[in-house]
Amino acid sequence: MTLVATNVAARGLDINDVQLIIQCEPPRNSGAAVMLYDPRRSNFSKIERESSVKFEHISAPQPADVAKAAGVEAAEIINQISDSVIPAFKAAAEDLLNTSGLSAVELLSKALAKAAGYSEIKSRSLLTSMENCVTVLLEAGKPIYTPS
Repeated sequence: MTLVATNVAARGLDINDVQLIIQCEPPRNSGAAVMLYDPRRSNFSKIERESSVKFEHISAPQPADVAKAAGVEAAEIINQISDSVIPAFKAAAEDLLNTSGLSAVELLSKALAKAAGYSEIKSRSLLTSMENCVTVLLEAGKPIYTPS
């Protein structure tokens, strides 16, 4: 569910099951805002000047960035697992260390990936999020009437 609200309502309401709050104005004193804009239709520097807010320009996260964030979360979850499980898995872990040819860090990286739901990292389109596709922006100096 989404709530579109003014700055006051967005900061003062706590509504269950609302996952996203869209503010009509950026926060003035503190907080974070994400601005999606079309540079051909928007004067970004004018928006910054008139809102008295300096935006940090960042691009959309890449699949590897998302995987890194998921790995951090998986590491936090693993740290919460009771030490009582270690004896049950210790022999398998030692066998894996001795036979895999990988370092302990590499094996732990693979375990974190699996805990985060990753078995590989595939490229995705930034626009459609379809696997093994890319987003391409084609700009021509003149109109293109036929694909020939």
